[in-house]
Amino acid sequence: MALEYRDVMFVKVYTGEDVILGDKPLYKAIIEEAMRLGLAGGTTFEGTMGFAAASKKRGVGRAVNYLVSGRMDRPVTVEIVDKAENIEKILPFLEKNAHSALVTVRKTTILVTDYMRRKEAEQMKQQENCGPQMQIQQQQ
Repeated sequence: MALEYRDVMFVKVYTGEDVILGDKPLYKAIIEEAMRLGLAGGTTFEGTMGFAAASKKRGVGRAVNYLVSGRMDRPVTVEIVDKAENIEKILPFLEKNAHSALVTVRKTTILVTDYMRRKEAEQMKQQENCGPQMQIQQQQ
């Protein structure tokens, strides 16, 4: 079988574990919003150390901050991958709420795996099974 590729969008958010949105860390809020929107997938990564041009050092060497707040103030990266039309759904949320963060968006290419094909086939079958029920409900 020939290899199959697909063009997707990739969003990467650089922030810190101490950046809070409402009552939770920004990185958790981003993942929760991506899930709510039904995006394909997202992952967070905690770094050991980092810095930003006009910011303080994050992570290692911040023992005093840890003793006071219970947080190491480590850098956190959030990555989300999906089709462009789905990624566009989360961009307004990021534009509004990604304070103390850098958001990058880029096009990339993924390899379509057998696992992805099976999951897509399962979703199609599930949609086909739901179709007649929705038509009956609409007729009533």
